[in-house]
Amino acid sequence: MALASLVWSTGSIPMSERAKMIVAEQGDVVGTIGGGCLEAEVLSVGRMALATGENQLLRYTMTEKQAGESGLNCGGSVRIYTEVIDPDEPDDFYGRVLAARQARRGCALATLPKQRFDSTGAGRLWLGADGSTGGSLGTPAADREVAERLPEVIARARGLVWTLAPSTKLGEAVEVFIEPFLPEPVLYVFGGGHVGGQICALAKNVGFRVVLIDDRPAFASPERHPQADECLVAGMAEVFADLPIDDQSYIVAATRGHQHDEIVVEAAIKTPARYIGMLGSERKKLILWRRIAERGGNPQRLDAVFAPIGFNIGADTPAEIAVSVVAELIEQWRGTPKVWKTKRKTHGG
Repeated sequence: MALASLVWSTGSIPMSERAKMIVAEQGDVVGTIGGGCLEAEVLSVGRMALATGENQLLRYTMTEKQAGESGLNCGGSVRIYTEVIDPDEPDDFYGRVLAARQARRGCALATLPKQRFDSTGAGRLWLGADGSTGGSLGTPAADREVAERLPEVIARARGLVWTLAPSTKLGEAVEVFIEPFLPEPVLYVFGGGHVGGQICALAKNVGFRVVLIDDRPAFASPERHPQADECLVAGMAEVFADLPIDDQSYIVAATRGHQHDEIVVEAAIKTPARYIGMLGSERKKLILWRRIAERGGNPQRLDAVFAPIGFNIGADTPAEIAVSVVAELIEQWRGTPKVWKTKRKTHGG
């Protein structure tokens, strides 16, 4: 297959900063690089890469006028690197990426955008967050320089084009694309009622792995929540001992009663979860927070809990509330917080 990746951009662009598209040898296309004439050109480049066996670096500039004439909504400049993925390559770099994600460990893949990789595979370097490596860019000095960028790339959760120093002996002004791969975000939804179910369905649709938890079998069943990756029938407090919660985990308390939400929040603030949110009113929050704090709950961690949950979009129905909640989850996931004049709305009561 040919894998096209956006590696650099400036100005207004019609795609995600993480845009990727696969052009399979059989002709199938998976993903998107932005649509319109740009995607058509990338598709053509992908087919060329498959036919010649040579990787391609496409530089594409679109003015506002050209964008309108070509059916795109914006202008800007991009670089898109299309590489041939050979199942017989000497080092299975993307296999390493998948293994790290499945083990819930961060990693990065550094690639020199060159036309062809030789039999040694030099030109790619895989970097694990635990310090393990695979492959090489070509010299130990280049590998060390890129490895120093790993914490920065993992923290920004976006790719970085880095110009290597001449001392790496790879040549003058050699650019390398360093791309991070983080564990899949996992959303734990406590409560399989109407709102919890709608949050579960929408969060799955935008890319979360979703685990739904309820102590009632009828409310934590795959039949009721077919979009969930996993349904657990378990006590709200006891289940935390078995959940692999890490800094890519999100927790939503949407249970059937205040006493259950209190249990969830009190246990959740003891975990490293990236996001904790609770349905309900400001009054409910104040009462529960006081009780949790009196039992030794960390006040700073309580202050970081999103409650009442969701953005103020005037949501009323369970489906609308789910939209406001998942929008907030996306904001925290992508790390691009925005200033809202009136951010919170009381949900649940």
